[in-house]
This record gives sequence, structure tokens and C-alpha cells, in this order.
Amino acid sequence: MAKKKMTSPTLDESESRAGFRILANGEVEMMTESETYTLVMRAIREGMRGAGWRQLNRTLH
Repeated sequence: MAKKKMTSPTLDESESRAGFRILANGEVEMMTESETYTLVMRAIREGMRGAGWRQLNRTLH
């Protein structure tokens, strides 16, 4: 079983940790809520484009 090394979180104390990603070298990186949201939305858009949807316009909230 391979050892996994945790990276030290460099997040602001005010930002909540909402997700994580496992890097190619096996390290675990904590992500903020905004980083997690951006990653999920990018994956959804890429999946929709791959399924034949036209380019989606980004909206600002």
C-alpha cells in the first residue's frame, strides 16, 4: 500500500474547506468552496459540450 502525504493547507481561516483533490504523486490537496465549485462547473460544461450541447454563456451572479 502506497503512503500518501498530506499537504499543509494554505487556506485562509475564514474560508471553509469544501473539497480535496489527489495529485498525480499521491498528495492530497485541500480546496476551498470556490475552488470546488469552479472545478465542478468546469466538469459539467465539458461533459455537456462532449454530449453535443452548444457553447454555454457564462453568467455572473
